[in-house]
Amino acid sequence: MIKVVSFDIFQTLVDVNERIPQIWQSILQEKYSKELGERGGRAVLNSYPDAIKVALNSTDYFYTMDEVYMICARKALKELQYPVTARVVVNSLLQEHSKAPFYPDALPCINKLKENYRVILSSDSNHIMVDDLIAIMQPETAFISDDLHNYKGSKDEQFFAQVLKLMDLSPKEIVHIGDSSHDIIGAKRAGIPCVWLNRENRVWSQEYNPDVTIHSLSELKEVITTME
Repeated sequence: MIKVVSFDIFQTLVDVNERIPQIWQSILQEKYSKELGERGGRAVLNSYPDAIKVALNSTDYFYTMDEVYMICARKALKELQYPVTARVVVNSLLQEHSKAPFYPDALPCINKLKENYRVILSSDSNHIMVDDLIAIMQPETAFISDDLHNYKGSKDEQFFAQVLKLMDLSPKEIVHIGDSSHDIIGAKRAGIPCVWLNRENRVWSQEYNPDVTIHSLSELKEVITTME
């Protein structure tokens, strides 16, 4: 029986991409233009998969989220040649995550689920990125990669293993909801049922398949009931 509902945060509950103009306004200051901001946003988004891969493949060192974004920023700036430092880019990225707007279906879904389930958050992030958002959502608890020294998609499978241990749960007593392959792969490796939130009608092509696919969080409560 499912007792706990675990949510990813970014691009599941809040939309960081909506903050791209503000991110690059704070980075470029008076040099900002819409075109430069959009180009910067694309460069960071394109650089992030390789940056997080470094962290996921590391076996003898934990890369913090700050360090992951530093790798990402340095790679993006090589392409962009903008007159700013990687440190400035990273600081803005981390801080602006905390200001990302909630999707319209997010808070109503969370509040409805709290009537019947314990709600937690499971996020690849640090506290600069998430603390303000957590204060709004008020979950029972939040598991943050910088605290656990592990990422959801890490091959050692320890992120969700630690969640199960700290919550004193069996895998079948929790369901995880996320938008990324790391969410689904990490949860499935730990034996946890998972729901893929596919807002943009993407094609799934990973080794592990989600138990259920939804396109809006408004579908979630009914879906969880069928999974019990």
